[in-house]
Amino acid sequence: MHGVIISNLKKYVEEKLGEDAWDTLRDKAGLTGKAFIPISMYPDSDLDDLLAAAVEITGQGRDEILKDFGAWVIPPLMKMYRSFIPEDWDAVTFLKNIDDRIHERVVRMKDASARPPHINVSEISPGLLEVEYQSHRDMSYLALGCVYGVADYYGQKAALMEEKRVVGTHRTFIMRISAGEQVTRDVV
Repeated sequence: MHGVIISNLKKYVEEKLGEDAWDTLRDKAGLTGKAFIPISMYPDSDLDDLLAAAVEITGQGRDEILKDFGAWVIPPLMKMYRSFIPEDWDAVTFLKNIDDRIHERVVRMKDASARPPHINVSEISPGLLEVEYQSHRDMSYLALGCVYGVADYYGQKAALMEEKRVVGTHRTFIMRISAGEQVTRDVV
């Protein structure tokens, strides 16, 4: 698992549950004192253990936590990788290019052995997307949350129309992306 995900999970947990919550979560996950550096790679089991601890602490379901975190993590990731994203893109264009632009150019550029999920997004009709998630990890709801986060980032709205479990951890989501408020982004 890429460290940028886990380091952002730390920020998310602290924002949602308070400053001390991260230490409690790590302790419950059996990862006491372990630091997660954004540019490093970690075993998938670290994230799985942290999620299991979060479920136990919050009483929320794993998929619910992943979806909320996925939506939350988009603004910091967009800020971090802004140079890879053309300014004239909208949510649909971003999502249709996520595998090529983000996973290939960002994740694998930093670590050629990285195994990010394959997220194939195709536009069935204007604003109606098929989001196909394929991975050895069971993190499809993280991807679903990211779709909501991307739409929100661009001032658009996302709605889940249909969900299909394809095989094992592979899922397909049919999403409607519609116009929302016009968003002006500060150039940093």
